Amino acid sequence: MNPQFDPSQLPLRDIHLPEAIAWWPPAFGWWIVAALVVLIGVVLSVRAWQQRRHRAARRALKTIVRSLEGGAEPADCVSDASIVLRRFAMTMNRKSADVAGLAGEAWLDYLAGHTKDPEFAAGAARLLLDAPYRPAGNVTLEQAQTICRVCADWINTQPARA
Repeated sequence: MNPQFDPSQLPLRDIHLPEAIAWWPPAFGWWIVAALVVLIGVVLSVRAWQQRRHRAARRALKTIVRSLEGGAEPADCVSDASIVLRRFAMTMNRKSADVAGLAGEAWLDYLAGHTKDPEFAAGAARLLLDAPYRPAGNVTLEQAQTICRVCADWINTQPARA
């Protein structure tokens, strides 16, 4: 080192740090994240809106099952489940007048045509037709619970509509 060199004599200034980076406007990546959050929120809201009829029908069926467990007449509960199923089908079908007029085998054919279960009309769903007309005591608790389960399964297989 040079003995005559004195660094304090150099014309240097203090080190100045750059200004802090402002938080606004955010970087491009944050805009993408914000857009994704909004998009996900909109998609979830639309799906929840579309599922509102499914939730209402399932709630009604749960109420029927609770009344069954509370000692209600099974034939009345099967009749109530049939009413819930028909109301749900009418709200989900764009031509609700077509569904409202269905009775007997045509009603079972409609239900079977809108489910993935090929044994739907041949199985417990047939009880939907006869149970309201059977004398009191001819519908067992197990049959009524099966009907409620079949109705819930049918409701769950239906696509959501706006």
